[in-house]
Amino acid sequence: MNHSLRRKVFIVSILLLVVALLIYGFLPKTQEVDVVSVKRGPLQITIEEEGRTRLKDRFTISAPTAGYMRRINVKVGDPVKKGQIVAVLEPLQSQALDPRSRATAQAAVSSADATLMAAIERERVTKADAGYIEQRLERLRALYAKGSISKDQFDQINSEAQKARALQNSAAAEVNVAKSELERAKITLQNFTARNSGHDSVAISAPLSSAVFRVYRESEGAVNMGEPLIDIGDVKNLEVRVEVLSSDAVKIKKGTPVLFRRWGREEQLTGVVRLIEPAGFTKISSLGVEEQRVLIIVDITSPPEKWNVLGDGFRMETHFIIWEGEDILQVPASALFRSGAGWAVFIEEKGKARKRIVEIGQKNGLAAEILSGLKEQEKVVAYPEDSINDGTKIRARK
Repeated sequence: MNHSLRRKVFIVSILLLVVALLIYGFLPKTQEVDVVSVKRGPLQITIEEEGRTRLKDRFTISAPTAGYMRRINVKVGDPVKKGQIVAVLEPLQSQALDPRSRATAQAAVSSADATLMAAIERERVTKADAGYIEQRLERLRALYAKGSISKDQFDQINSEAQKARALQNSAAAEVNVAKSELERAKITLQNFTARNSGHDSVAISAPLSSAVFRVYRESEGAVNMGEPLIDIGDVKNLEVRVEVLSSDAVKIKKGTPVLFRRWGREEQLTGVVRLIEPAGFTKISSLGVEEQRVLIIVDITSPPEKWNVLGDGFRMETHFIIWEGEDILQVPASALFRSGAGWAVFIEEKGKARKRIVEIGQKNGLAAEILSGLKEQEKVVAYPEDSINDGTKIRARK
């Protein structure tokens, strides 16, 4: 009898324990959450894009004429002074003659030489004719003085003498022309590929004191008129070029303050928008999506000694401040969740989560302005999970 009673008591105890464990298992558990305080502080709404520095005034030194450029000795980064010679152009060198061209030039020399010989012979003929007529004129002049011939006969011989002298002068001129043609034909065969002595060279100087930013070609060689040679500029006169989405550009205006971060140093730089270009352009993003962007130019307003290590084409993370406040009641943006058409948060109240509808104002990716629904120093759940509801037991995670 006692054995049976003890067995029953044991079985009932086991059943009660199982029921108690089941009830405990279905009881709501206390969840650990991250809790933050509602606080006041500065809040900024920014548009973030990548920018690159560039020279405000870039001077490209180009070849004023076609020529043969000597090797450029200045290097990228070298300082140059106003008037300093940075490049020298010499006259272009003559081309080498191929066998056919050389044979043609030699034939032209032979032809010019024969032409010269013919011109010399013609000059001799006209000289002889002129001499004979001059002698005849002298004889007839004496006869005319005695009255032995008429004036018409004397005028005729005088005219023939003038004509003979003109033909002699023309023949002499033809000889000079033939000599020049022969000299020109011989020049074609000469080699003018040797370096110029320098008296016909053109010196190219720097228009202002600055630094060299780019040398298009360092080695010597032939260049065309207008071909760029060197880029120079003042490294202390930089601006920042930023390509912004057109949907964000409409929120930015001239004079908007700018912050530069992650440019190589921990200290952030300041700037101001100087120009928003009125025309946009299409750009393909890294994901292959077409984006409409607008170019914005920003001036750096921080003292030059803080950013004197920057140069042309340096990357900078650019933040356009489109709104900011100093004493703003705010919560982390992660604490907000949608409740109908509005926003809500979970506050911590006596170990339980309580849903609170709030009205928000300005919002960035990290924090949101609270217009109503919360007070300073109230505790809110920083990252509310789907398992948290109104009344869920919670405790702050250590």
